[in-house]
Amino acid sequence: MATKAAETAVRQYLLYVEDPAQLRDEKDIQAKTKAVLEAKDPIDRLKAIAALEAAANVDEKPLREGFVTHAKAWGDEVGVPWKAFTELKVPWDVLREAGFDVPTNGRSETKRGGGGARLRAPAVPVEEIAKYVLKIKGTFVLADVIGGVGGSQATVRKALDELIAGEQVQKLGTVPNYAGRGRAPLEYKVT
Repeated sequence: MATKAAETAVRQYLLYVEDPAQLRDEKDIQAKTKAVLEAKDPIDRLKAIAALEAAANVDEKPLREGFVTHAKAWGDEVGVPWKAFTELKVPWDVLREAGFDVPTNGRSETKRGGGGARLRAPAVPVEEIAKYVLKIKGTFVLADVIGGVGGSQATVRKALDELIAGEQVQKLGTVPNYAGRGRAPLEYKVT
């Protein structure tokens, strides 16, 4: 029987591959941000900034190690072949490292099970994202912006941070009564 720990390790890595931000502890980040803002001594502020950086960045290494340790046995037991993992964008080299019999036929590691190269989102300037966001009525999440105007998560986050700093957008917290996979996304509203 597949262990809960194995399934959790696989789930955590899949969440990381999908969107590392899902694994961030927003309450911890808010507390560490507050510590940075309240620090009076420059050394205390420096330490608080380092703690904030550590909390804000999800480290792939332990998640990948957990996946590599458990994915093959878990997948064999529950009937999930390596190709299914590629549909969730798990890189071929990680699958090989986990023990799956992934072919090595000279294809690039950025290729997926379907054979086509992975496509990047088209570059969308921060200014264009900001204009789009300011036209949104009601509440929205990061995925709504990406789905509407495009751009990378990093660029959309930058645009939202600038709009929040300019008091044009308000961060409301996590989506109430969220029933989807992973951690509830953050919700925003144009002020």
